Amino acid sequence: MRLGLIGWPLGHSRSPEIHRHLTGTDYRLIPLKKEELEDFLKEKEFDGLNVTIPYKQEVIPYLDVLDVSAVKTGAVNTIVNREGKLTGYNTDYIALKEMILNAGMDLSDSLTAVLGSGGASKAASAAVKELGGTPVIVSRFEKEGTITYEQLYQKQNEFSWLINTTPVGLSGREDEAPVEIQKFTALKGVIDVIANPLRTRLMFEAKMHGIPAIGGFEMLVRQAFYAEEYFLDRKLDPALIDACLTKMYSTDRNLVLIGMPTCGKSTASKMLSEKTGMPLVDMDREIEKKLGTSIKQCFEEHGEAYFRKLECETAEEISKTGGHIISCGGGVITNEGIATQKIVKK
Repeated sequence: MRLGLIGWPLGHSRSPEIHRHLTGTDYRLIPLKKEELEDFLKEKEFDGLNVTIPYKQEVIPYLDVLDVSAVKTGAVNTIVNREGKLTGYNTDYIALKEMILNAGMDLSDSLTAVLGSGGASKAASAAVKELGGTPVIVSRFEKEGTITYEQLYQKQNEFSWLINTTPVGLSGREDEAPVEIQKFTALKGVIDVIANPLRTRLMFEAKMHGIPAIGGFEMLVRQAFYAEEYFLDRKLDPALIDACLTKMYSTDRNLVLIGMPTCGKSTASKMLSEKTGMPLVDMDREIEKKLGTSIKQCFEEHGEAYFRKLECETAEEISKTGGHIISCGGGVITNEGIATQKIVKK
């Protein structure tokens, strides 16, 4: 089958790997600029597509049939070509709804701030309504049916839940968050539909303030599962979802050991590495390789500030790949740059 994902840009996408784990289908990325979209859809040289930013609404005029899920959300993230007739579906909203339920979050009888007004926002709003809640769409600009961020902050104590459907925090913008979470006093939970990175700045800041937070990777896998059912025109075993999540988390996440000197991190990390088969990365040893000398000598010659900067740079390099056991130096928790956005983000 000729399957793939259309959108722009697509460099951050894990979709081919997800679909391969789910069903073994040949699935590719198809980056399309806006001026290429119309010709591509009219040529119909595909069997099935997923659709991502910024085309979830733009594809609708080129479709022959809209499933009830697409009508309900006003957006399409899945297209199936059946003998030249294109049918549009939305598997995002059911995937988001299931992820929220799986996390034990109860959105009923409460207000949910939905950040963003694009296709993902429409899916999120539909999911919130089906869960018995009331969505309020938040936009950067004043428009009908939305509130601005300024108005959101003014009414922040009225909202129990917050869902981010904007690209703020996406890979390449990891240091950004769409809102200042410390301004909210009544939130019960935060949901970020971003799947890469696994833990966004928004999620981390929410947890730092004691607010439960979940990210969009599970949603991404779930929507891919339901898209595959449409592509293959048959029901699949739901156990494939957890199997895919387990497999990908094992290669994307790091297991990080943090503690005071002499607390046993080195011993524990070696045991964990042997038990799991995950490679061990000793952060102090990595820094010494860079220095060509000992950490003690580095402190003596350059001072602590120099070492902490090098420690932060090393943590950032290590965090670019997952699947490791990482044993940190005793002082790593004193460095906020590491604690917020470096090795612990996975």
